Amino acid sequence: MKAKAIILLLTAILLLTAACGSASNAPESSSSSNPHSIGEGATFFPFEVTDSEGIVTSWHVHTDMTTVGEALTEVGLIEGDESKYGLMVIYVYGIRADFNEDGAWWAFYINDEMALAGVDSTEIEEGATYAFVYTPA
Repeated sequence: MKAKAIILLLTAILLLTAACGSASNAPESSSSSNPHSIGEGATFFPFEVTDSEGIVTSWHVHTDMTTVGEALTEVGLIEGDESKYGLMVIYVYGIRADFNEDGAWWAFYINDEMALAGVDSTEIEEGATYAFVYTPA
């Protein structure tokens, strides 16, 4: 009887571990050298995320939206809160950077330069590369 209980317990632990390890809400990604395509539409742009450990993941985002923010929201790569200044991005690729909670924020870049406008007001420009970089305070 005790052996059956142990086997059931071990089976339950293995099932829970497998389920937790494979679950992810973030879209599929890859390294910068081989980005995956995500979304659908006539326009595409390269998009990169640099996480808190400096690891870069990349996508080719396809969309029919007109702004980078709309496109990235549509494919599930960014989430945030609307404010009087526009979209305050809190999650990028499922990673949270909330200045009030974490003391970190997401810096938005266009062609390796920090953007002067928010992601939701940045029109998609042919040939431009967009990125978010996790930035500790």
